[in-house]
Amino acid sequence: MSTLLIEKYVDGTCVEKLHLPVTPLQLLAKLLPAKARRDMLRHGLDIDALLNDPPTAFTEQWLDVEEKKVAKRIRISRQ
Repeated sequence: MSTLLIEKYVDGTCVEKLHLPVTPLQLLAKLLPAKARRDMLRHGLDIDALLNDPPTAFTEQWLDVEEKKVAKRIRISRQ
């Protein structure tokens, strides 16, 4: 089963990892409003590519966020 790996980095160190199965996420993604998809894409997160591209063609995506005034990077990759 294909999964998404979501990793949270602080100062270059991975502090948290999460594995999610792709199939249920594909079903849930269909419920996302178009505006939410556009907003995520504007911030660098392409949901369609994450969930629907073949894993061999998939490239990782990075998202920069700030949580509790601490800069963090989120890496999303497909396995």
